[in-house]
Amino acid sequence: MSQQDQQSVIGCLLKVGGALLFLAVVLASVGYWFYGLDSSHSSRSTIWHERVRGLTPHAATDITLQLDFLDHYATYRISEADLNAFLDLHFAFHGEDFDSRSERGAVRPELVGKPVGRLGWVVPKGAVEYSFAARNGGVSTYYHDPATGWTYQESAHW
Repeated sequence: MSQQDQQSVIGCLLKVGGALLFLAVVLASVGYWFYGLDSSHSSRSTIWHERVRGLTPHAATDITLQLDFLDHYATYRISEADLNAFLDLHFAFHGEDFDSRSERGAVRPELVGKPVGRLGWVVPKGAVEYSFAARNGGVSTYYHDPATGWTYQESAHW
């Protein structure tokens, strides 16, 4: 192989390698943008991800959201009555009546005053917990402060 042919092959390899590196950086950046950053939403209607929107109560406001590949984490404001209405509707199986308040539990005492989850929501005294399995096997946990309406949600979905 002549020196000119070798240089041509090396130049071609550098171009292909550079293009692949550029593509990898773009894909990593897009992946990080979708799955690594917090996004803010004034209401549920601006959440683009269908599964996340479906697990977020209609009346939620001041939403901060972080996506992962199979999970999402959110904080938002909602009254407990609106949260219960959403949970009753969303987690009822086969059209049966469901009372989410019967599933309401006190937050474990060791969590009070400590940050939980990826968004670092600090669990206030008096917070309650709701945890449900969805029809598809995913699990959602909602920590709710009835005094302020602030809620922290962790949902696994697939």
